[in-house]
Amino acid sequence: MSYKDANIIQKFMEHIKTYDSENFIKSILFCFGAPTIKGIKAACLINFRRREDENMRTLWKSNADKWLAPLGVKWLLLNEHDENNNALVLIYRRELLARALGCDRACEILKSCGYPLDDLDACLTCLRKKIGGEFPHEIGLFVDYPPDDVKCFMENKKCENQLRNGYWKVYNNVRKARRTFKKYRKAECDAARLILTGK
Repeated sequence: MSYKDANIIQKFMEHIKTYDSENFIKSILFCFGAPTIKGIKAACLINFRRREDENMRTLWKSNADKWLAPLGVKWLLLNEHDENNNALVLIYRRELLARALGCDRACEILKSCGYPLDDLDACLTCLRKKIGGEFPHEIGLFVDYPPDDVKCFMENKKCENQLRNGYWKVYNNVRKARRTFKKYRKAECDAARLILTGK
């Protein structure tokens, strides 16, 4: 991330601290969900939280459809039953996610982890069930990370052989990863600028 980009995200985070809970969640959604909302990333994983006494999960459930349905974006609450008040949410574009999970390499990884391969909804339900236990590192496939990098990370969590670090740990094709990181960051920064100007 460039200094300029880091600065705009920092300004954005400072600015929204004063927002009420609903506008705080909405701002985080539209900034950090921007790559998916704009259709350049199949899905984004966002953890909405601020203060312990702030029930983000209830607020999310009452507003998410209103915010996302007009944009053609779906969502899945991954931590429905834990005791915290945060909301761990996967927002996704159904067609893009089906394509990301449907490639041969992704299918091979998902099958080895016990996921059903013929039904996207069943696959998402399986992911939600796994969240309650040991963290499922194959979640990288659901947020559109390259399957080869996801596989390398799953086999080498110490990341000894990684070539670059950004939205994910990169083990292959650094040039392509850099280009992808720039696209994702640009979408987030553009959204942050709009929110800072009141749009």
